[in-house]
Amino acid sequence: MALMLWVCPVWADEIEGTSLQIQNNIRLMIHAGISEDDATQLTRSMLKHRFTERHVIQVQNMLMETIQAGLPVDPVMNKAFEGMAKNKPDETIVQAMKKTQSRFAYAYRKSQELATDEKTQNRLGLSIVQCMGAGLQDENIERIMAQLQTRTRLMSRNKADELCLQTFLTARTMARLGVDPDNVSHVVSQALQNQFAAREMQQLRSNFNSRSHEMSPNQLANQFAQKIGQDEKPGDSGSDQGSGSGPGNTSEGTGGSSKNGSDTGGSGSSGGSGGGSGGSGGGSGKQ
Repeated sequence: MALMLWVCPVWADEIEGTSLQIQNNIRLMIHAGISEDDATQLTRSMLKHRFTERHVIQVQNMLMETIQAGLPVDPVMNKAFEGMAKNKPDETIVQAMKKTQSRFAYAYRKSQELATDEKTQNRLGLSIVQCMGAGLQDENIERIMAQLQTRTRLMSRNKADELCLQTFLTARTMARLGVDPDNVSHVVSQALQNQFAAREMQQLRSNFNSRSHEMSPNQLANQFAQKIGQDEKPGDSGSDQGSGSGPGNTSEGTGGSSKNGSDTGGSGSSGGSGGGSGGSGGGSGKQ
């Protein structure tokens, strides 16, 4: 109690010296669903970092808009703390937060075009965000989306959802391993054109990951594209030369550490026969 009585006036002194709009926005942020600690700490940190009043209010409004849009607010908020820790100018931090918010808005909008239930939309949206963080551009996402919509048109909802998730997880893995974005979208789009199902897409990811040490990522991607063009699928004779991986060798969750930053953990995707389920987890880094 004594500690609280000592700490609270310190917080109050720093914030009460600001405009009524900043103080009122703190209450609105808490009402919107941001914890009192987060709302107060972020505002306090921005003031300490010498944000202009305009930028403080802009950040507060951005976070409330993020929640109202049904998007995860933590990645956007973490971008502010990350920028302040690196002593970036407030204008630069605000722009980075806008970029993160825009990326999540785009990815979640695309996930809603592919999936119907909220849980799947969230998992898929996060995977698309991570693909973009790994280097994929809007045109790459759109190309994959078009093939998925064609491929899943006559599939059951469950099979379609799983194929969409496994496709973007495969694209994410390839991009993180250094494959050029256009090559990533080419390989996975070609796999979809050749009627790959969710399990085959997962095996493609596993085989690519296990062979990534053999040659440059783009050379390997070209090799896979050639084999897929010859109607070979994971598990076909000769399609896994040198990989040593079985159908259920590995599985990859939607969470896990990411070089992209602001990646939050998600549910792991189920592995193939003999494979374990992907671990859920979160990671942070540069978005």
